[in-house]
Amino acid sequence: MGKKDKEQGLETFLKSEFLGELKNETPTGSILLEKYPLKAPFSYANIIQNQETGSLSYQIDETKLSQSEQVIYNQLYQLIEENIDSPENIEENFGFMSFVNKILKENEKLFLDQPKGSIEKVKYYLERDIDGFGEIDPLMQDPNIEDVSCSGINSPIYVWHRKYDSIPCNVSYQDEKLNSFVSRIVFRAGKHISSAYPISDLALQGNHRISVLYQKEVTPKGTSFTIRKFKQDPYSIVDLITFGTISVEIAAYMWLLMESKMSIMVIGSTGSGKTTILNAITGLINPDYKIFSVEDVSEINIKHENWFSLISRTGFGSEGEGEIGLYDLIKSGVRHRPDYIIVGEIRGSEAYVMFQAMATGHGGLCTMHADSLESASKRLQQKPMDIPASYMALMNCAIVIRRVKGIDGKGVRKAISIQEIKDANTYHDAFKWNPKADYFNPALEDSEMLRRISEQSGRDMEEIFSELKRRETILKWLVQRGVRRYDKVAETVGKYYRDPDALMKEIEFSV
Repeated sequence: MGKKDKEQGLETFLKSEFLGELKNETPTGSILLEKYPLKAPFSYANIIQNQETGSLSYQIDETKLSQSEQVIYNQLYQLIEENIDSPENIEENFGFMSFVNKILKENEKLFLDQPKGSIEKVKYYLERDIDGFGEIDPLMQDPNIEDVSCSGINSPIYVWHRKYDSIPCNVSYQDEKLNSFVSRIVFRAGKHISSAYPISDLALQGNHRISVLYQKEVTPKGTSFTIRKFKQDPYSIVDLITFGTISVEIAAYMWLLMESKMSIMVIGSTGSGKTTILNAITGLINPDYKIFSVEDVSEINIKHENWFSLISRTGFGSEGEGEIGLYDLIKSGVRHRPDYIIVGEIRGSEAYVMFQAMATGHGGLCTMHADSLESASKRLQQKPMDIPASYMALMNCAIVIRRVKGIDGKGVRKAISIQEIKDANTYHDAFKWNPKADYFNPALEDSEMLRRISEQSGRDMEEIFSELKRRETILKWLVQRGVRRYDKVAETVGKYYRDPDALMKEIEFSV
């Protein structure tokens, strides 16, 4: 029997074991809209709606430990504490569950009489509490949740659900538990937080990002945090087309720009989807290009072989000695001769270095907090960025992304405009979203960028538009076949760069 068969057999056994256990009941006056597994058969998510108010809530439904199981939990927890620092365990470099199984095997006489189901439940709670995120670990297992936020003690944790937007959860922290959780998480990330340094922004295991405010130094409600979850399977350009965030025509247009090493800026407010768009369009870059990404906290998630990821570093001590900022990283990156420099977010002096790099022929991608290209342009030309007006045209294109209300009233992300930058004050709307028709109106006849591509490549505009149509055909083919995984989309893009005729024949024969 293979490992997969064993796991499936164990899960079937556990489901039958826990089938009769009391689960969280739907509150009176509410209905269960949806239920799905988080880490079956131990934890599930229930989406509840109050029938009177219509409000939604997210309920974590976990199997509970009985008194006898709590005793087993305490015994194993103590054994883990006693053994976790031994040199033998460090050398063997066990995964956490392998380590727990090793402890169980070494002490099997203590647990011989315990039911298999009880042992598995205890292992689930040990992994949750020691190696995971404690009480909010089930939320971190839910791929539908984008972020998790806690505003203080005795306040319900809120989650941002991809389907239901912002909803409260049935988890809250009491008193010192919140401080203990935050201290443990920050310490595990190799950082420090205290009353002297109460603000921290760092990357967690799994590349999730957490922003922490500690104690009542800067917030009267006490310790609070927000975790921005990192998606292991990043959205591709095909996903954005399927979601209606952009159109096939926009994606094909962006593909042409990326091939010509043109610079693109993604503009939007917090949570609008700037980094998601940035990740997706990066998949259109030639796979042979060298990419350098520069960030404060790791959020860029791309599947590109020739990719250098640089993360800034805070200084040490009261004077911040040894600090390495975005400015230093971009300066270093330029010396490596990348084809594209990606900056997670520009907001300071690093913007000037990036624009200088674009002036020397490097392609640039970045995000920026602003509600429009006009306001972004003003910010760029003022302190601390100080970009001269004459440099503004080095940023060839701006994508303005916004979270808007869809027809069903739910929040959706839309690229409301794709604007070409001719100079500091002159822009051309290559595409503009029409909210009434939910349609992206193209205006490529007067496209400055396509004209430049024509001049650089020696092809006339008719050939450029023909090339645009070919790429639309490829993207439509991927959408129709359901090929959405980032690596598979990038693989198809790479095929087209290397042998376009062969790929077009493959598409023609498959239709």
